[in-house]
Amino acid sequence: MGFMEQTSFLPMSHIEYCFYLAEVPLIPAEVQTNMMKMVAHILVVVLLSITSAVVYADDPSPLQDICVADLNSEVLVNGFVCKSVKEVTANDFFLSGFDKPSNTMNKVGFNVTNALVNQIPGLNTLGVSLVRLDFAPYGENPPHTHPRATEILTVLEGKLYVGFVLSNQNNNTLITKVLNKGDVFVFPIGLIHFQANIGHTPAVAISGFSSQNPGVITIANSVFGSNPPISDDILAKAFQVDKKVIDHLQAQFWQLIFIYTIYLKIMKMVAHFLVVVLFSIASSLVHAYDPSPLQDICVADLNSEVIVNGFVCKAIKEVKADDFFLSGFDKPSNTMNKVGFNVTNALVNQIPGLNTLGISLVRLDFAPYGENPPHTHPRATEILTVLEGTLYVGFVLSNQNNNTLITKVLNKGDVFVFPIGLIHFQANIGHTPAVAISGLSSQNPGVITIANSVFGSKPPISDDILAKAFQMDKKVIDHLQAQFWQLIFIYTIYLKIMKMVAHFLVVVLFSIASSLVHAYDPSPLQDICVADLKSEVIVNGFVCKAIKEVKANDFFLSGFDKPSNTMNKVGFNVTNALVNQIPGLNTLGISLVRLDFAPYGENPPHTHPRATEILTVLEGTLYVGFVLSNQNNNTLITKVLNKGDVFVFPIGLIHFQANIGHAPAVAISGLSSQNPGVITIANSVFGSKPPISDDILAKAFQVDKKVIDHLQAQFWVNA
Repeated sequence: MGFMEQTSFLPMSHIEYCFYLAEVPLIPAEVQTNMMKMVAHILVVVLLSITSAVVYADDPSPLQDICVADLNSEVLVNGFVCKSVKEVTANDFFLSGFDKPSNTMNKVGFNVTNALVNQIPGLNTLGVSLVRLDFAPYGENPPHTHPRATEILTVLEGKLYVGFVLSNQNNNTLITKVLNKGDVFVFPIGLIHFQANIGHTPAVAISGFSSQNPGVITIANSVFGSNPPISDDILAKAFQVDKKVIDHLQAQFWQLIFIYTIYLKIMKMVAHFLVVVLFSIASSLVHAYDPSPLQDICVADLNSEVIVNGFVCKAIKEVKADDFFLSGFDKPSNTMNKVGFNVTNALVNQIPGLNTLGISLVRLDFAPYGENPPHTHPRATEILTVLEGTLYVGFVLSNQNNNTLITKVLNKGDVFVFPIGLIHFQANIGHTPAVAISGLSSQNPGVITIANSVFGSKPPISDDILAKAFQMDKKVIDHLQAQFWQLIFIYTIYLKIMKMVAHFLVVVLFSIASSLVHAYDPSPLQDICVADLKSEVIVNGFVCKAIKEVKANDFFLSGFDKPSNTMNKVGFNVTNALVNQIPGLNTLGISLVRLDFAPYGENPPHTHPRATEILTVLEGTLYVGFVLSNQNNNTLITKVLNKGDVFVFPIGLIHFQANIGHAPAVAISGLSSQNPGVITIANSVFGSKPPISDDILAKAFQVDKKVIDHLQAQFWVNA
């Protein structure tokens, strides 16, 4: 079988693989020699993988909108301490220079440009990052592993030969593929893998990782270059060779001289050693937002009728390299539509091998002055890099943070982060097409576009609900919904109508923006970690009080039987039992709220960026509902609840509750976070500070800028 045909399982050892490469006519003699270097690298990986035991791969879950890393703080936590929100700038989510090649003048002909938390502090707690990989002709990224992340790679230039090795349980099977420009490939977390440029010109790739700090373990560095060195007794026994051989290998490594020739006996032992190494490395955990993998791979069986969270796994014997592969990512998609934008997905439905791996990739194409309208991803943070053109991008913080708008103009090679669950947008501000690649921290991040969700739900959200939410006449709502269903947007509206639209649009936009933030709070590492609400140290959540200072009152709150004041425009109010009210909730991943409704009052369309909500009715009758995402046709699911009924609102989805009775109503809700957050649509879209550009909103809603300006003015007046 020829080299170019070698794209599936290869039940051979790495040593046989090295000999195999040496016979390939496509690779020149000097490169055949270089390939033998991989043996040394492999040895390193093997030993270190054994010594590295299991590394806990779950990134901490966000407990607030953003937790920008304070890289200068001396306080040590898992990740980084947070900057004060008032000190945060757009540059904390930004990196330039990703279009610039790095220096590959080294022995392996490879280099990497990082966009990790150390380069982009805004990535802290968001569970995703990006890197640029540069390969010299015939250069390679030697066998290595990432202890805390799955990698998804797309080729921008050149041709790469890539592969990964399964663990002992799966017979150390090698899965390889030749990738061309526009191809996409996945490397599962914890498995040894490599990438090699098999062309005579430089190659470039972009990789997304499911961690803010994925880590890297290169075999040679780890095993033979540890500091201090691993005992030669240990290594001699591990490789079943004389200690002198080990001493010689270590000496060569410390002199930065790689081994070009190795005796056959040693290479055979390396093959055995690799088996041990691979398994030890393969045991890492995956990013906790998506279900964590419990085996090397769980390739999605897209044809199975069994419904689970994600997909049922294919049998290992049925898995092929193509399950981790997608071509065509270099091809632009059609942007001939009203917003001048389109997306090419590399999600689990396109790459079944992504199942359980917590990462995906998309290509974004913008026509001149096209835009990706305000939207949210209910299950993922997004990290974006610009390949061509100039984009104006931004996201809006939640109500608690005054709906602050953070924006930035991005040029080719720039990188920007959009935190999970926050409304965001991207707009091409140039007269030529623009292209970007985004990594997302879920195999199926979902997308909720504001207009589709609020005005285009199927069936429509009750006009009574929306009229009260936006404080406008039902006829206006009926007209807006009719226009949406006919795909005709409103360009002229009477002054009174425009005022009401302003309120409504706000609700719509932000309800979509409230996509989920990772539903899991950081797990407790001790019995209790009572929040020290007075500490000036900023972390993800709160610093713990000393145990000796803890009291029963730290776990206690009274007055939950008392109704709150509902004398306001929507006839609704909430009583919180969050971590700020009950400090003992810190790290425990749960909270409680009491909801009070005046007769015919309502809790307008909103979302919780960090929690699922489960509600039970104590008094009265509520009409409730939530809207699924675009992928599920913005389906509206509703129910009338009576006393004693219970209902669930999934994390990140727009939802509402309305009292349809002539007497007050009361409900209690549990939320799966100590600080779930709330994003009210109207506040976020039309009341952001500073306002979102009227150019952006005018295109998003297909109306004249004057309409947007008037709506924003009304919101600021009525806020």
